[in-house]
Amino acid sequence: MNLNEVNNNATSSRQLVLTHQVEMSTEEDKFVTFGPEPAEPLSDNTVGKEIFEKLLANSTNDNALIDVFTGRTLSYKSLLQKSCELAEALRSNGYTNNTILSVCSENNLEFFIPVLASLFVGCIMVPISFNYESYEMNNILNISKPKVIFCSNSVLSKVLHLKTRLSYLENVIVIDCNEPVLEAENLDEFMRRSLKEKLVLPSNFQPLQGDSEKLGAFILCSSGTTGMPKGVLLSHKNIMVTLLHSRDPRYSFNNATALGLMPFFHGYGLNIGLTAIANGQKLVILKRFEEDTFLKSIQDYGIPLLIIVPPLAVFLEKSSKVSKYDLSCVEEIICGAAPLSKNTELALRTRLKNLKLLRQIYGLTETTFALTRTDKDNKSPGSCGKIVSFMSCKVRNPQTGISLGPNQIGELCFKGPLVMTGYYGNEEATKEIFTPDGWLKSGDLGYYDEQKRFYIVDRLKELVKYKGYQVSPSELEAVLLRHPKVRDVGVVGLPDEICGELPLAFVVKIEEVTEAELQKYVASIVSPQKQLRGGVIFVSEIPKNPSGKILRRELRDRLKSYNHNKNFNM
Repeated sequence: MNLNEVNNNATSSRQLVLTHQVEMSTEEDKFVTFGPEPAEPLSDNTVGKEIFEKLLANSTNDNALIDVFTGRTLSYKSLLQKSCELAEALRSNGYTNNTILSVCSENNLEFFIPVLASLFVGCIMVPISFNYESYEMNNILNISKPKVIFCSNSVLSKVLHLKTRLSYLENVIVIDCNEPVLEAENLDEFMRRSLKEKLVLPSNFQPLQGDSEKLGAFILCSSGTTGMPKGVLLSHKNIMVTLLHSRDPRYSFNNATALGLMPFFHGYGLNIGLTAIANGQKLVILKRFEEDTFLKSIQDYGIPLLIIVPPLAVFLEKSSKVSKYDLSCVEEIICGAAPLSKNTELALRTRLKNLKLLRQIYGLTETTFALTRTDKDNKSPGSCGKIVSFMSCKVRNPQTGISLGPNQIGELCFKGPLVMTGYYGNEEATKEIFTPDGWLKSGDLGYYDEQKRFYIVDRLKELVKYKGYQVSPSELEAVLLRHPKVRDVGVVGLPDEICGELPLAFVVKIEEVTEAELQKYVASIVSPQKQLRGGVIFVSEIPKNPSGKILRRELRDRLKSYNHNKNFNM
């Protein structure tokens, strides 16, 4: 596929949106909130050139990538060398401008080698979850059709099984194995074969430069909370905005050490890793969450900043294990990917004695990373902050399209250079997610106050409809999480012929508690339409995607086998 064909594919969906807005009248935009002036101009660099130059300047930096589980390290000098060698190996095989590659691996030291090499030569990288079952992996691969998959040894058999059915897949390369691999190559073998003893020096390497807005950088999997994941095409310009925000004093995180726990295949973890590398931070990598390993890593590496998701915040709030470790180093917490309740935020401020700042961020896969960030003074617990620079937002009535003023709940919609190019190869879905005049519809219900601070209420499609009332699952979840015997919870609507839906809670308990006890507790706090008339189901865990969002589709599927007249445990 040549450059023009790929560019046409990448932009055709957005062109449909532009055509659509010519055909229809412009929506009323009386109330629009804008981000502040940027701290510095947005560079025309590609992400590859930007990070290459930063790594070259930081090649003597003592900070490194550290694998907590193995104790291995990878210096920034070695990361740059290996990434340049792989980039030249890709070029020698004809994998250059807009060739689509994929990486499928748990967090490890080698994950960012193919990612950076891809960025250096202008390929488009598709990170996919190593947890995917074959049918899920097959779906996302068939959207993007990568020519090469870089994978870890742990998922090699799964990838090789798929390779027999995917005619477009030319090669499978194992990134974390030094031994010869049957039916595939390891990273060193691929580079030796491709380079043919050619010496690659970073000082002489030339990363691709081009139009950062037109060049694709990543195809990320959408969250898939309401259906099968789609391929979110992000440009180099999209990523460049997040790199700039990471240097903005208003938004920047602690510049010493970053915790690489969020999955790198997800937009949240990917951006954390890329910004840590670009800014020369020490990146402490965990390939999976284990309670004691997580806490011990914070203690042993003296990590001052935790970048987490709400389930981890609840763990830090409620787990008895927290008191067994010295977490006095923790001074700041950034929480994103799903709303964090005000009560959990306040409880963490009390429990972690040296915590000076807890900030929420809000964003979508379709908007690259964070759209809102809490101010560093954060005087509004429960808020996800204000709109970031370069971006604008309106709160829109989803039925009428009218924009709403302060303290009125509607769907959050966004414009600006963080917004994706479109869903790759899916023109119809791209057209549907934009308003007629080009605002990206988030699917999230929220509002802003007089200080332009934003609050997320719930997902538009996940509200429980009880007798005409719209009940917010996240509101009930926040109430139940305050109960001392509740560890985790997910609320959905139980179909009911008379009432429409009845609020029902799936609960993970810390200690013994009854359904009646929790129903009475909720009834003492909320109005009648919000009570748990659908009941309580006790479960061992709440299904969530990698960013911590509750997979309500799975909970609704479980309801099909639920008989409320029986004592039911799952």
